[in-house]
Amino acid sequence: MTSTFTTEAPSGATPSEATALIDRLSEWVVELRNASSIATGIIWGRSGMVLTNAHCIHDGEDPLIVTRLGTRRGRLLAVDGDRDLAAISVPGLAGPSLRIRDANALETGELLFAYGHPRGVRDALSMGVLHAVARHRSGEPKFVVADLRLAPGNSGGPLVDAKGQLVGINHMIVNGLGVAIPATTAARFMDRVRVARAA
Repeated sequence: MTSTFTTEAPSGATPSEATALIDRLSEWVVELRNASSIATGIIWGRSGMVLTNAHCIHDGEDPLIVTRLGTRRGRLLAVDGDRDLAAISVPGLAGPSLRIRDANALETGELLFAYGHPRGVRDALSMGVLHAVARHRSGEPKFVVADLRLAPGNSGGPLVDAKGQLVGINHMIVNGLGVAIPATTAARFMDRVRVARAA
């Protein structure tokens, strides 16, 4: 899958638009279950892979992937512990094409949404605003920090803008703020995994 980057202007969202956003997200967000926890994952287009956080994979086990169509066993493909990302193979699983938004195009105060399964509550949506984009010394985005509510179970799920464009992968909570890995970082990881599978 080739990632598409966009710098479309941010916009707000009415309640009806938020409902439509939930409907779209439910097409490409899954629940991950293992022996000790529940987390969230993202169907990565039509690649047959699911993206999640590495810390959601315990002892390299292959998690159960719960979709709207049923449950199946995934197979762990790759882990990037430094960036807390993991790719899981789920043959035959496909979702819509993802629209990726570069964190460099985000504006402080912009409305963002986190979607996932916090504390086992399926399909929960949290809304907040962009607090900051934390950067590496090189200037490259390191984390997207948003003032919104996350809880255990949101890990590995999407942080999106009001248009449903993927902004980040929910990663952790720091001082009450949600911290996400930039979507562009995740896209590069998944591209590397796809190339390695094809080799």
